[in-house]
Amino acid sequence: MEYQAITPSWEEEYTLVDFGEGWRWEIWGKISVQRPDTWAIGKPSFPRSRWEAAHTYHPSGSYEGQWDPPLPEKWPLKYPKVAHMQLWARRGRFKHLGFFPEQGAHWEWLYDWLKDRPGARVLNLFAYTGGASIAAALAGARVTHVDSSKSALTWAAENAQLNRIQTIRWIPEDARKFVRRAVQRRETYHAILIDPPAYGIGAEGQRWILEKDLPLLLSLLSSLLSPQEGLLLINVYSAGLSPLTLWRLVSETLSLPTPQLGELALRSSTGRLLSTGIYLRTTW
Repeated sequence: MEYQAITPSWEEEYTLVDFGEGWRWEIWGKISVQRPDTWAIGKPSFPRSRWEAAHTYHPSGSYEGQWDPPLPEKWPLKYPKVAHMQLWARRGRFKHLGFFPEQGAHWEWLYDWLKDRPGARVLNLFAYTGGASIAAALAGARVTHVDSSKSALTWAAENAQLNRIQTIRWIPEDARKFVRRAVQRRETYHAILIDPPAYGIGAEGQRWILEKDLPLLLSLLSSLLSPQEGLLLINVYSAGLSPLTLWRLVSETLSLPTPQLGELALRSSTGRLLSTGIYLRTTW
């Protein structure tokens, strides 16, 4: 079993300049920001007094705060390693900026696998603002994008429009509900992508608790994966789930080849790695 920390290839479009003392300093395009990060443990490479950021996020609650001075509503960033795909960076009530830049490493891996399999069927669950869906569609895949958040679906559709993509199937539904219906319809997919939150409440009030609900979801996926040739990617941002536990859950519910386990990470301008989440991915 391989364990690896993987980092994206944003070139000049995105830069993690420095991190430490619970904060990260980044440049998104030409916009410099500082925002809190619980994984930014230890001292920064540069004294915080030397950090230069025009926009700083000030939290006022668990999931809300404000940028000072205010950020632009949105601005595009290009990911050059995946057919020059573009995504809208954008401000919201929380510290996130429309997508997670570390996910670029997954987009590359997914795109490289799919570009040799035109027409492959891809299911993206908890699909958020659609970075993986865009990468898959640019590779020629037929993508089903599922998310219970209508605002996230709106953002994802805007990202698709930015890339002139009109082939993604948008499903505003709880992932578990969709998967149960897909099982009943005997659907199969060549690639399944899962990026579940640690906790969430769907549009119809369905509660999602990662440790409780992920095992059942994985067991349902066993009949949806194409047995001849396939890809599975699971990405998790919960500190309560270790890579080994994730692998055990997958191995107890799915019969798959030995996967790659690891961490998504961002590399700072001085070469330090900031861990951002764990992943499991495999192909057959």
